[in-house]
Amino acid sequence: MVAVSVCMPVYQGEPHLRAALDSVFEQRGVDFELVVVDNASTDGTAQILASYDDPRLRVVRQAETVPLTANFAAAVAASRGDLVKVLCADDLLLPGALASQAQLLSQHRDISLVASRRVLIDDHDARIGPVGLRGFLGRHSGRRVARRFARWGINPIGEPACVMFRRADYDAVGGWGADLAYPSDMITWLRLLRRGDLLGQNEALAAFRIGHAAHSQRNEKRNEKENRELMRRTIGDPAWGLATRDRLISKVASPVAWWAWGVRRRIMFRLPQGARRAGAKSTTPAR
Repeated sequence: MVAVSVCMPVYQGEPHLRAALDSVFEQRGVDFELVVVDNASTDGTAQILASYDDPRLRVVRQAETVPLTANFAAAVAASRGDLVKVLCADDLLLPGALASQAQLLSQHRDISLVASRRVLIDDHDARIGPVGLRGFLGRHSGRRVARRFARWGINPIGEPACVMFRRADYDAVGGWGADLAYPSDMITWLRLLRRGDLLGQNEALAAFRIGHAAHSQRNEKRNEKENRELMRRTIGDPAWGLATRDRLISKVASPVAWWAWGVRRRIMFRLPQGARRAGAKSTTPAR
């Protein structure tokens, strides 16, 4: 059995898929497989995948397009490794990501999530960072993570490319979050943190792509709405023991955090506020 499974859900991934695949195959120091689940793409995704002749690559093609979160779940379900990293088809792993995080999970059995910082990249690969894990370097409890998210509505851990977890924990908590597309990663992280602590790494081991389509005005509004719903659930979840004070803080703090995220994103990549291209990427804005 391989040590690590990199699980890549993809839909219409032609623009950045090859770079994402290459970033995985360039990893060293750990035995891994790369499982790609193509969500019935109609662009050049299949041709790009067919051009790779590497025994570590397995490709599964959906017969028809399924919801985004279902394709994420299918990618993990098709994997065989003890450790799992989910990588979106437009993001990148940076050198040493798999070996570093696999080693930490092997050394710390009471850790359920390892997360790194990351750099941000745009559609043209311009980079900013490293960023992320503000206040969460080192070991932290699930309750502390839940409180930060419940108050601010901002993912304090990061996107899937930054994170590695155990397949056994993932199966035990019910798999990938499904009913809210945008914060499905945060739903999954909170589930996993019922099984152990977070370990945050100072190194930047992933690159997260922020493009025009993923952050259109329409999608940002839906993103914020779904994250507010997850905040509500988190505050009301007795597993985290959050208080009325957290609910009151969230009413003030989260609108400020979301406004600041929008300003920051437009400044970073000079996106017009009225941009309306369609497209969605499963993520909660993360610090």
